[in-house]
Amino acid sequence: MCASVVLSRHGHGAQQPAQQQQQLLHQQAALPAVRPCMLIEDEVHGVIELPSHIQEIVEHPLFQRLKKVHQLGLVPWVLEPHANQKRYDHCLGTYKSAQDHMRAIERNTKVKAKLPNWCRMAVEIAALLHDIGHGPFSHVWESACQQHFDHEENALHCVDRIFKDARHSELVALRDEGCGRGVQLIKALILGDTEYLKFPMMGFAYIFDIVHNNRCGLDVDKWDYLRRDNKRLKLLSPAEMDFDKVFLNARISLDGQRIEYRYEDYHRIYALFEARGRLHVEAYQHPRNAVAEQVFADLVQRLAPQLVDLRSNDAGWLNLDDEHVLELIQNDPMAAYFREPKRVVELPFLNRSDAKVETVCRIVEAPGKAMKPDNAFAFYGSKRNKRQINRCLTDTSFNKCFQLD
Repeated sequence: MCASVVLSRHGHGAQQPAQQQQQLLHQQAALPAVRPCMLIEDEVHGVIELPSHIQEIVEHPLFQRLKKVHQLGLVPWVLEPHANQKRYDHCLGTYKSAQDHMRAIERNTKVKAKLPNWCRMAVEIAALLHDIGHGPFSHVWESACQQHFDHEENALHCVDRIFKDARHSELVALRDEGCGRGVQLIKALILGDTEYLKFPMMGFAYIFDIVHNNRCGLDVDKWDYLRRDNKRLKLLSPAEMDFDKVFLNARISLDGQRIEYRYEDYHRIYALFEARGRLHVEAYQHPRNAVAEQVFADLVQRLAPQLVDLRSNDAGWLNLDDEHVLELIQNDPMAAYFREPKRVVELPFLNRSDAKVETVCRIVEAPGKAMKPDNAFAFYGSKRNKRQINRCLTDTSFNKCFQLD
């Protein structure tokens, strides 16, 4: 049993007479014991309720570290100061999105076998922990490590540590029952890889379409970060973000192997990949952000090379966050590329031979390519309701030169 505990915005409530307080104490003593839920206010989902076993995970130092890791890397320094949300927020949002998606597909599915509770908890925890292995400044750290860093593989060590420290009975059961099948499923869901399992998911393989969907790319990770990032970046209109129904109208296939999407929402699926593409072009891989990331990676490799080999099973991992790395590199003159972005001046690309010029060349995949072919998706309903789309297949490329003024 779980009781929600809400604190007033203004702190303590009005004082009650002593007799009323005494009666209240007697009433509470007569109630069955309950475990309080943590309530977290989220800018995308409203209030997120965390039961006590999830609260234990959220309070673990490895998860708390995510409060010091920026979701969008250097974007708040270079492009938009308000886009300073943290991985902590996104992980909680993905947890809530997984709950919403599972409720929807179960509601929309008429004939189904009930998902075992341990599998449901594994899906929710995998959503919560899917990004726990990120390094400082999120994906920027992968560039600093010259692509020798995999945040998903790194997350597996975090999962092991959290469950090694587990005290809550629900978490202990996931760790110890069935030869650790619960923890094994959590890891497989984070990787999006059924081959990681040592047992078959008889009739429930559809859960691999929820957190990290390697089959068609529609998952609650994207559902949360696109909404969360655009809320801060303010680049896309509500009409351009109209893809919630993709997840809320989906259902489980009859054999339990896939999540099926409505033909009627086909154009919304493309809208999701269009939105993703726009955010890549105008924020994630924007030329000014790209050059800042490039300079950042060079500074880390030159000034703090000892950090790039740290992983979540190393003693120094908990202290490896954005602030720590900035302290080591911010006094270098080149750090002005992200500390003082107004000093960064774009030059004609013809000047790229100048030794003091930073050159950036990027190709951003077109949304029509990022969205997999139709046969990668499972659909239901009338095909006549499928709207035609014009897939954009032209990549966005840029070649830019920048210099400090």
